[in-house]
Amino acid sequence: MLAITSRLDDYWAEELGCAPDALYRGGMTVCAPAHREAPRWMGWMVPLESVVVNTAEPGTGVISIAPSMLDALHRALPTGASPQEYLPPHGQRTVRFARDHFPNGYPKVHCILYCEEGVLRPAPENFPVTRLDDDDIHADWFRLHFDGPIFVARNPKGSIAAWAAIKCKSPEVWEMAVATEPPYRNRGLAKSVVSKATQAALAAGKVPLYLHEISNIASARVCGALGYRLYGYELTCECGRVTTRRT
Repeated sequence: MLAITSRLDDYWAEELGCAPDALYRGGMTVCAPAHREAPRWMGWMVPLESVVVNTAEPGTGVISIAPSMLDALHRALPTGASPQEYLPPHGQRTVRFARDHFPNGYPKVHCILYCEEGVLRPAPENFPVTRLDDDDIHADWFRLHFDGPIFVARNPKGSIAAWAAIKCKSPEVWEMAVATEPPYRNRGLAKSVVSKATQAALAAGKVPLYLHEISNIASARVCGALGYRLYGYELTCECGRVTTRRT
């Protein structure tokens, strides 16, 4: 477990622009790396992100902000305020700051979970689960949104009932995304496609990451049933996407 969480520490430290020990030492760290002003994974602009590791000392966490907004954030940090007012899983003041200063943004709070070899509990396939081929009719849509392998569960007529797609967030970390078509929910299909995607990540030597909004109980049940463990909490604010024209 130590090795895989250490890899996650390094990933989040690079993403946030802080030293890895800032995730664990007491107190709230505010940093302003230049990459917060530039597009991140697949062109998404994320000028604000905050992470709290579940096993860190209480009140410990990191807020990463675009340099152009650093002064505004400092003005919003009143003396004597509790770190819990700014850090996830609550962070009401940071959510309010994001809404006030990023009108095109969408602040969200996620649970961060991970899985590892020997802990994963593979799910049965109620519908056959296969990797989506690049020449599939649906491949172009998926490639607009995801850069890693995609796994689909098809109904008896061959239509996609559920899918799990991988976001290659770093050379070390692959993040899961999942969706089930409404008529096929509550049949275990989400677990089966995420199970297959997680196995692919582990086979490739990656850390499987699963983020879900803190209020999404259904998503929490999916990753919990597969053996995912809590790493911590993330508060993030995405503000649109920079894309290149497809030719």
